[in-house]
Amino acid sequence: RTISGWLIGMLLASLSLPVMANDWTEVRYDSERDIRVFTRKVKGSDLKAFRAVTHVESTLTGLVALLEDAPEAKDWVFKCRRMELLESVSPTEAVYYMITDMPWPVKNRDSISRTLVTQNSETGVVRVDITAADGVMKAKKDLVRIREMAGYWQFTPKEDGRVEVIYEAHADPGGGLPSWLVNSFVVDAPLNTLRGLQDKIGKDKYQNASREYISNL
Repeated sequence: RTISGWLIGMLLASLSLPVMANDWTEVRYDSERDIRVFTRKVKGSDLKAFRAVTHVESTLTGLVALLEDAPEAKDWVFKCRRMELLESVSPTEAVYYMITDMPWPVKNRDSISRTLVTQNSETGVVRVDITAADGVMKAKKDLVRIREMAGYWQFTPKEDGRVEVIYEAHADPGGGLPSWLVNSFVVDAPLNTLRGLQDKIGKDKYQNASREYISNL
């Protein structure tokens, strides 16, 4: 099996996209959950990129296993209705399909993402890069396809035994969304997705998981 980088939820962003030179702006801080959400503008896009940061008690493999567990995504990824593995390209690369719920009367979105997991052999940092993989599956009439998307998850082991989690992403949701929905989504999606990750990560099936391509420091 390979890693589901996920989407995340549906709107994702990455440093590989052309962003403005301005720094990230903190827009939400959940002190109880230790989650900070930042946004910044992206050239040529009405939708801002987001970055969310938190810390969890987990093995690196446990976080990888959670992202990889596509059927569980609907229970922790913000507004995820369904996620499924389409193709295991290699132990570290996969293609996923996801449907994201949107408030009426906006049409639900779907997306196809390619994920690639790597680990720095010196620092132990794990990164899951996510890019759009449109063209793998024909678009459905009742859904709007997200065709532009990029982002990543990054897991950094810390000296206190915890892991720093960074979730950064940007996407073009297509179809023309009202500004209130766009502005709320880039905050609500990463905030609630990280809350969901915190609630799930302690499960034995993740903490007892093993992956040959991940070394737990």
